[in-house]
Amino acid sequence: MVLIEEYCALCGVKHPYYSLYRCHVCGKVHCRNCFLYDVEGKIICLRCAKRRVSPKGTRRKYADLSMYLVRRARYSNLVTLPFSKIEEIIGNRLPSSAHYYEHWWNNTWNRSPSEAWLTVGWRVRDVDLGRKEVTFVKDELTEVKTSTTKMRRKPVSKAFKALAQKRRPRKPLGPSKTRVAKIQARLQNIERQKTVIKEYRGRFQPKKAYEKKLYKSEEKPE
Repeated sequence: MVLIEEYCALCGVKHPYYSLYRCHVCGKVHCRNCFLYDVEGKIICLRCAKRRVSPKGTRRKYADLSMYLVRRARYSNLVTLPFSKIEEIIGNRLPSSAHYYEHWWNNTWNRSPSEAWLTVGWRVRDVDLGRKEVTFVKDELTEVKTSTTKMRRKPVSKAFKALAQKRRPRKPLGPSKTRVAKIQARLQNIERQKTVIKEYRGRFQPKKAYEKKLYKSEEKPE
């Protein structure tokens, strides 16, 4: 009797096939330590349970398929993928309609599955439901063709060069308003000093502020 053994999809440990359990979400087999029962009593692996409890923000279901096609476009324009390979890429199972209806693989916008390959410049060319395979081809219309020819520059005339190099005459700038205000204030101060000198000429001039602080006006210094 040959004992058939398989690896757990989560921990990678080899176990007898009868001791493994299949997750109803991803369809992979797991050991007793890598699965649990959901609210409905169905078997679900720890990876799928984590995704259900804490989803990755607004990440789309088929975003990994878009990234795969982008990487594949670097060295190939045609790729044939089995349905099992697509499920492995997206980390989830395809809906049942993808296995039984060809229109599920139509290249139509405003659909999450088809936009996964249309937005990155790919489209579905053929679907084989018997073999469970789909063929993607890179859309040539989305490729940006860069021309290798260089644009020739027209020769510039001498008249245009002379016009471009001609210096424009600068307008003479007058004094600034701040400088004019300072000059006016100085002139006013000079006029005030002249009036004070004319008024007290030949008389006893009043004492300055620092002299008043030395001694009182009634007392004389010794």
